[in-house]
Amino acid sequence: MKKRTIIELTPFVDILLILLFAFLFNISETNEKAEVATNKSIELAQENFELKNDLEEKSNFLQEIANKNEKLEKQNTFYKNFYIELSNIIEKAFEDVELPEDISEDEFERIKKLLENKEINLDYFIKNEALKENFFVLDITIQGEEPEVFLNTQKIDFSITYEQYASENTRESKLNILEEKIESSLKNNGIPQLVLITIKQMDDNVFLYSYNLLLEAVKEIQNKYGADRIYFTEIPFLYNN
Repeated sequence: MKKRTIIELTPFVDILLILLFAFLFNISETNEKAEVATNKSIELAQENFELKNDLEEKSNFLQEIANKNEKLEKQNTFYKNFYIELSNIIEKAFEDVELPEDISEDEFERIKKLLENKEINLDYFIKNEALKENFFVLDITIQGEEPEVFLNTQKIDFSITYEQYASENTRESKLNILEEKIESSLKNNGIPQLVLITIKQMDDNVFLYSYNLLLEAVKEIQNKYGADRIYFTEIPFLYNN
């Protein structure tokens, strides 16, 4: 009886084994498909991430272009207003000015046309603005017999007489004072990398020896920090004859 039962169960066991193998095969195939799907999802996510970054870069680039266009529009508006203001100032100045006796009408008209040339004035304006962006500009002016010396409109405590200039000891002392004042003004601005110093005589009361001492002090500053860092220029004074 038992033998017959075992014999009868054998086909059933075979069927179960076949079903089990089929189930395991399906699981394996399903796992492979799941792994492929997962990898595909990762690839798509990476592509989406790269696409997002690319879109952000393009968006930032377009925003940068928009900002530049806006800046250019503001500059154009500014220059247009500058033209108008400059023309009004020049026109008003020539209405108020008196023609010097030693200048002819033709020369006066030539100067007027030169000043009214917007292209020249705009070139000067742009160059001046570019200069201020890259240089620290120190304007030094000197006026009067005493004399009075100004560093960017700030008057400094300084005076010199011819007797003091003629004496080697006092002259050296006065020179050192000027150097210290100028250097202190530069140090207050952190000794900028590039400096342009302008020197201008404001009236015809300035004695030559006091102007020369100021010029010498500026040259000493230039020698100390280097001619590739400190530049200076003299602005001519037009004497009234």
